[in-house]
Amino acid sequence: MKKVILFILFTLNSIAQVKNEEIKIQIVKSKLVDNVSVFGIRQLKITNDELKKVMIKTKISSTPNNKAKLSGFSLVDNVNKIRYRLADYKGYEAFIGEPELIPYTKTELFNEKGKKMDWYGLPSFDKAVIDYFDLFDKEGYTNLEIPINFGTTEKPILSVIYFGETEYEDFTAELYFAIFEKYKELDYELYYMDKKISDIKFNNQKEKSAKTKKQSSNTDYKDD
Repeated sequence: MKKVILFILFTLNSIAQVKNEEIKIQIVKSKLVDNVSVFGIRQLKITNDELKKVMIKTKISSTPNNKAKLSGFSLVDNVNKIRYRLADYKGYEAFIGEPELIPYTKTELFNEKGKKMDWYGLPSFDKAVIDYFDLFDKEGYTNLEIPINFGTTEKPILSVIYFGETEYEDFTAELYFAIFEKYKELDYELYYMDKKISDIKFNNQKEKSAKTKKQSSNTDYKDD
């Protein structure tokens, strides 16, 4: 298993039925989204033309003892053997109210003077929160994860982010990935832990024409 960290700097502006212990995941839609639009956890802008932001909207149902672990999601490109880490997440039970944002940094952040960074809006660092992405490597695949710059262009302070366990049992989850622009027309697979959830295609025109069609049987996942 190869592991590559793509050092791309981002611009940071502070500021369906459940049974027993199962998790059910249903794909609502998948689409290409604007690189300069706002991500869930903060205002972020992809500044590298080689990357394209995509979104997969899901409905998730779970139980109190087995809630979804967002870091368990990955997007797989089988042609180029790339496994993408979840880049951003926004969860909500209803459109009213604040969305759930549960990011964590992989490394503890310190400023140029060696002082621990703890300003408002900064994702937490907590070793006790498991990063499931690292536990389900695919043999022969490259893991692609993109560090966020919490410093400046001149003095970058970088960390990969991951997402923790949701507080919700039944909710909508918007999953964002940053994939290579040149591969955006390929077929992908969405995984939760080590299980495939669905085939994914990011073609907005085809998606619009397919909205009235019945979803195929592989768009539902149950965690047995």
